[in-house]
Amino acid sequence: MPFGNPGPAAILASQWTLIVVATAVIAARIYLRLKIQKRRMLVSDIIMCTAWVFAIITAAFGPVFASKGALDPDVHTSLEGYKGGVEDLQLVLQLFFAVNFPFYTTFYLSKAALLAVYLQVFPEFMVKRRIFLWATIVFVVIGYIVTITLIFTICLPLSRNWEISVTESCPGSSYAILFQVGWGLHFLGDLLVFILPWLIVPALNVKRALRLGIYFTFLLGTINIAVCLVRFIVIQQAGEDYSISLSTIILWSSLDVNVGLVIACLPSLRPYFGSRGSSGYPTENTQTKSTTAGRQSEVAVKIHDPRPMGHFEDAPMSAGPSLRDPSLTYTEEIWDDGKRDNASDVELIQMHLPPR
Repeated sequence: MPFGNPGPAAILASQWTLIVVATAVIAARIYLRLKIQKRRMLVSDIIMCTAWVFAIITAAFGPVFASKGALDPDVHTSLEGYKGGVEDLQLVLQLFFAVNFPFYTTFYLSKAALLAVYLQVFPEFMVKRRIFLWATIVFVVIGYIVTITLIFTICLPLSRNWEISVTESCPGSSYAILFQVGWGLHFLGDLLVFILPWLIVPALNVKRALRLGIYFTFLLGTINIAVCLVRFIVIQQAGEDYSISLSTIILWSSLDVNVGLVIACLPSLRPYFGSRGSSGYPTENTQTKSTTAGRQSEVAVKIHDPRPMGHFEDAPMSAGPSLRDPSLTYTEEIWDDGKRDNASDVELIQMHLPPR
């Protein structure tokens, strides 16, 4: 069988393999949260689990499509070559319409899970970065609303979406607009979510091995972007070349949604591999925000800033001499070994303050 025309076995295997991987990652995350850290689940955990549920709902359509013969490699995008009866064909069209909702919901919940993690990672004093983060969140929410609205309004009445008659069914242009707008919003959202970590990761003062691990985790996002691009090319080509099988489109669509889910889950495993070590004394290029005084050792997040001390980004005017004296630090304790219910997943470092 040529690569461009996969059969039901290849599609179902790819779907459920990635879902099993996501299940293992999410289970490890929940175990870490509830058993090891003894904490309640955070918003990012809940969103991640919800995305997983919708991914399973989306994948559950696969066996039904296979049983109705829709995943046969001989079935083209025009449904030419479909060997089922009229009732089966109408059911398949109804299912194709219905699967849009969990499909796109999984996409956007995967983005939301990462954005919820970013809200923990981006410190409050990084005002400009957090504005960009919130702008991305607003864009993702709007993108989801626009996509779902298009699904239910671009061709009315809804029964036209599964109408077999050529004259009464939805025009091909409606499906083209839905796909192009839906894909464009989804892809741009992925790019914004992919860019966000690079606004803060280079500024973190962490060990080289840990930094490489963080880079590797987020660079996996390029895999998702690549799969998303391939899906667009395949479906666009299908609109011009009806020789492409329907199973090919379903395969790349399932890869896109499930790879995105797995990659969204991976950063949550970072605490399993991280370690807290000493980073030595702060320097003139290292600045932190402090809420605790009188301790020789504090847990802190360190931010590299190449600018002079007097130009610390968005520093409050009330900071006083701590921003002018390189021997002092400006730190904020935002993590406390997971003892608080609202503790962050940010992996911080142990630093020893010099005697004053």
